[in-house]
Amino acid sequence: MEYSLSKIIQIANEMIADFKSLRMLQTKLDDMSRLNWALPPGMPDWARPFRTTAPFDAVKAGVRVLSGLKEDVNIDPYAFPEYADGDYEGAKAKANRWETVLGWQMDRAVRRRDILRQDVVRSALMYDEIVGQIVHLPTQIKTIEKLGGNANRQRAALRYGDFAVLLRNPQQVYTRYSDYMLEAVLYASIKTTDDIQSFWNNPELGKLIGDGEAADKWILFDYVDYNRRIVFCYPGNSVDMITQGAKFKLSPNDEDSKEVEANVIVLMDEEWKFDFLPWAAVVGGSALYSTPENSRFPLLYGILKSDQWNNTNIIGTLLLSEAIAEAARPDVARKGIQPDSVEATYGEAGGTWDVPAGHDITAMPQVGLDPALREALDRQVSDMGRSTIPNVLVTAEMAPNEPFAGFNLRIQQAMGSLLPYKFLAERWFEEAYQLMLNWAKESGEDLSGYGKNPDTEAIDEYVIVADDIDMGRIYLSVKLDPDVPIDKQQRMATAVQASQQLKMPTRDILEMLGENDPDKKIKEWIFEQMDMAYLQGVVQHIQFEASQAIQQAVQQAQQAVMQQAQQQQQGPPGGPQGGPQGGPGGIPGVGGPGYNPAQGGAIPAQANPNATRENQSGFDQQGNPVMR
Repeated sequence: MEYSLSKIIQIANEMIADFKSLRMLQTKLDDMSRLNWALPPGMPDWARPFRTTAPFDAVKAGVRVLSGLKEDVNIDPYAFPEYADGDYEGAKAKANRWETVLGWQMDRAVRRRDILRQDVVRSALMYDEIVGQIVHLPTQIKTIEKLGGNANRQRAALRYGDFAVLLRNPQQVYTRYSDYMLEAVLYASIKTTDDIQSFWNNPELGKLIGDGEAADKWILFDYVDYNRRIVFCYPGNSVDMITQGAKFKLSPNDEDSKEVEANVIVLMDEEWKFDFLPWAAVVGGSALYSTPENSRFPLLYGILKSDQWNNTNIIGTLLLSEAIAEAARPDVARKGIQPDSVEATYGEAGGTWDVPAGHDITAMPQVGLDPALREALDRQVSDMGRSTIPNVLVTAEMAPNEPFAGFNLRIQQAMGSLLPYKFLAERWFEEAYQLMLNWAKESGEDLSGYGKNPDTEAIDEYVIVADDIDMGRIYLSVKLDPDVPIDKQQRMATAVQASQQLKMPTRDILEMLGENDPDKKIKEWIFEQMDMAYLQGVVQHIQFEASQAIQQAVQQAQQAVMQQAQQQQQGPPGGPQGGPQGGPGGIPGVGGPGYNPAQGGAIPAQANPNATRENQSGFDQQGNPVMR
């Protein structure tokens, strides 16, 4: 299909007109999230604006809960040819390598701006829509050089990976969906003349710059569908209907600025050769309504359409302003003929009243805040919590004396209010990862990434070969794990129960827990068990050697004691064995034939009756010491 410039302008004007009501709604949502609210007409002069922070707190809490952890990308290994050939382990290893490469590429792209993941969730909560461009830098460099532009900035950007993930504000993007898929995208953004010319190097725009007839601000339109991509710019500082040939001022803020004719300048017009669009775009809400403003249900939609936020601010303003206005009201009434003669002494603790005769003072009753306004304000704030996000996710506080089971139940129920936006963010990441594979396939450029090798523990390079990519067979899914401690504990308990009672494989259990590479974790666990077994063997060997040494020392000590006991029982050697002559008791000074019964002498004991074996050794036969 051939598109003329007038046809493209007509399409752009139709898309801008279709989204006009949605843009008004989104502007109001932005004002709520940024707490932009002014006093409505008819409020008294003494009114002090009150703004409840409930919309801001709700969006902030949702972003914190849903963007706390990195997305978990999972590629089904059953779609690889290796699995069909029976090489199951090879297919799983290949899927893990691809997941590592895609995760590394996304991490590098996120490093360009670290708030990308938070903005994905914020866009889902704020607009119920997420749109972003997935720019393949090698392809863009070729396009810029083909147009004669300078691609040095894009080459420098390659240090952050092959892709630039440009998340766009949905207020700047106009989409058209069919019953099948996303059909066309129009992106409109305000740019300066120098920004456009430095990127596109357009001769027509360059001539206007040289002649001094270029506007200060331009609206850059980037339209793409499955037939054509056209990039053009139009003078202006706001996205409005395009009127070819209309008059405009070169500097809208300068009344004396020169007025020239506004014409569209085409920067690029070429056939779109790919079977995918370079946009990752997802919309939540409902497909039952045809108009954009009715088919999206962002987080703050209910309190905006019901005017809850406006009413709450008005009630709070009246309550706060009344309290401020009456803060200096008189405390007492002075009575008498000359009330002015009653004076008070201030400036010191206790103070005094000087009351002349015939006069009196009466304390005025204290008036609190209006109960009706207080109750109305509390109910409005409570209703806004039910319409947006439960307060338990905002404060994460337990109620007084609340059991843990009750707090856990409240957390789980509160998480249900964020499920539509969680699913929307997961769908967008799926689209982004699929576009990475699409760009690699169409450009023929292999994708590389780095990760830890489970076998060597070294950092290895992994590659996705472009020729191996078959988008018709690959099934890719992404899961966001909420950053809620109770949810982590619940998943862990569920995984343990599934492993014990359902006998599920360890690989599936690890995937339930959010592991990108379960096979790697299994190998790490095996190596850890081997290390622990080796360590236990070393410890047991050391314990065995120490035990043997202790037993040997004990045996030696026992043998020494036994030998000593035997020696004490046998006495010293002598007599027939050729030892020293004398009595068996070893009495000093006793010896010779006179004390040898074998030679007719007396027994040695008669020389000293107390020189018994027990008295000489100091121990009895049982080894107990002898008392002397």
